[in-house]
Amino acid sequence: MRLLLFGVLLLFSACRRPSKQLAAMLTPADQPEIADFTANLKAGDDLIAVGNDPAWSLTVNPSKGTLRFKSLTGDSISAPSPERQPDSDGSFRLDIVAGQDRFKALFTPDSCVNKLSRQRFDYRVEVNFRGKTYIGCGASLRQVALLQDIWVLTELQGQPVTTNDRQTEAPRLEISLTEGRVTGTTGCNRLSGEVRADTRLIRLGPLVTTKMACAGEANTVEANLLNALLQPLAYRVGNGKLTLLQHGKTVATFKKVN
Repeated sequence: MRLLLFGVLLLFSACRRPSKQLAAMLTPADQPEIADFTANLKAGDDLIAVGNDPAWSLTVNPSKGTLRFKSLTGDSISAPSPERQPDSDGSFRLDIVAGQDRFKALFTPDSCVNKLSRQRFDYRVEVNFRGKTYIGCGASLRQVALLQDIWVLTELQGQPVTTNDRQTEAPRLEISLTEGRVTGTTGCNRLSGEVRADTRLIRLGPLVTTKMACAGEANTVEANLLNALLQPLAYRVGNGKLTLLQHGKTVATFKKVN
C-alpha cells in the first residue's frame, strides 16, 4: 500500500513539473518588447499609430509635411501634416479635412500593448474616418529622436566622472538608432555594439570592447559603466542632458557634445 501511495505521489509530481517549466518559459514572452522604431526614425516620422481588426497604420512626417493613413478595409488618406491640438489631460488631436473626407485622430496617454507585435506604446489611439472607428496604439518619437547624438559621461552611480590624465578620454556614447549601433569609449577602451530604444527604455548591447589595460580610476569607471549598461534602462533626455535610470534611480548622467 505504501509503495502504491508513493507511486501515485511520484506520478502526480511528475505530471505537475512540466507545467511549471512551461509557465517559466512563457513568462518572458508575455512581457512587452522594446519597440523597434528604426524605420520610422530613418523616414523622419514624428507620430505613428497601428491597430488590428482590421489592420491599419498612421504616420505623421513633418520633414515631408505629410499625414498618411491606410487600412485593410481600403480606406486611406494622404494629406498635409496637421498641427497637434493639445488637451489639458495630456492627450492631443489631429483633425484635417481633405476634399470630401474628414479625418480625426485622438491620442490619449495610456500604456498600450499591440496584441500582435507585443510592442508597448504610450498612447491609445482612436481614429474616425469615413464613418468608421479604428482603435490602436501610438507613439510620439520626438524624445526618441533626441537620443541620436554624442553623449559624454559626467556622473556614474552618484559620483562625478572627471579625467585628469591628458591621455585618458572622457567616457562617451555615440548613439545612432537609425543604424541600430552605438560606438564610443569607456574612458580607456573603445566600445561598439547594438542599440535599440522606444519611448521609455533603451537597450545597449551586446557590447564589445578593445582589450587595453586600464589603470586606477579609469579601470573602475570602465567596469562600473559596462556593468550598468548590461540591461535595458529607463531614460530621460532633454536640454542637452541624458539620464539613464534603473528602478527609478539614476545610474548614469551624460551631457550632449556641442
